[in-house]
Amino acid sequence: MRYLIAKGITTSLKLGAENVVRQRKTFHINEMKKELTLFITSVLDAGGHPSGPLFYSLNEIPYDGVMKIELFLPIDEEYLDIKDLGFSSYFEIGHIIKTTVTHDFENLTQDAYISLLETLEMNDLPQRTPFYHIFDPTNGGRVTILLGYAY
Repeated sequence: MRYLIAKGITTSLKLGAENVVRQRKTFHINEMKKELTLFITSVLDAGGHPSGPLFYSLNEIPYDGVMKIELFLPIDEEYLDIKDLGFSSYFEIGHIIKTTVTHDFENLTQDAYISLLETLEMNDLPQRTPFYHIFDPTNGGRVTILLGYAY
């Protein structure tokens, strides 16, 4: 099927990862860096070895700067029991659209959301997932933002 795509948007079949540690959090956006560090430190302190990039879902629009997110980190271990963290043997979102923010993350993220939602609207497709943000520290701190549009 051919889709109409907003500028800067690409399609992909899926985002998938195995052996994923996860945690739901609510905090003010100013605490984001601290919360990401705490999450990663919890995994490392429990003996986990990250096997892929950290990513999170934005589960609610952050009114007054309060974010409700779920953090995810793929690890090498087939299971890891960490207090207050969950574990999934597999994580997958199929049929996604995505874009990448390479700089000025705080200001350009909203533009990315708009472009993703415009692409869904142009193709009369429903939004099936929250926005997901994938961090790529190996590539200049790029952040890929994606949405799922089918089950």
